[in-house]
Amino acid sequence: MDDLKSRVAYLKGLAAGLGLENDSREGKLFGQVIDVIDSLAVAVAELQEDYVDLADYTEAIDEDLNDLEDDFYEEDEEEEDEDYYDVADVDDDDMFSVECPECHEIVYIDDDMLEDDDVVEILCPNCERVVFINDDADFEDFEVLEVEEE
Repeated sequence: MDDLKSRVAYLKGLAAGLGLENDSREGKLFGQVIDVIDSLAVAVAELQEDYVDLADYTEAIDEDLNDLEDDFYEEDEEEEDEDYYDVADVDDDDMFSVECPECHEIVYIDDDMLEDDDVVEILCPNCERVVFINDDADFEDFEVLEVEEE
């Protein structure tokens, strides 16, 4: 930022060295342009200071949030790698599952998601391939896996 301020000071020196009178059209023009550039340099300096303050504040909030998550959401790393739905929590009447043909990930689909009249495409969360399309086609095209309760 000091570089920008020093460059504006250099421009002021160059303009003064031209020997233009402040009352002439050219002198007024150069004076106004340099004043605008100087104002912009001051505004940029303030924005950079605010940015640094916000970045520090955001980093502090992120650290505090991580501490809270560690304190209140204790989970084993093994649990984090499991599927989104816990098989024990799945109600057979409200949900069915489809195996992704690409990566063989089991994708659980809630019946409520399919009640909309619009066409709904369900993507595999692992490879993002379309595993189910809610259109007029028969559901027999897809291999529906039964959910086993433990």
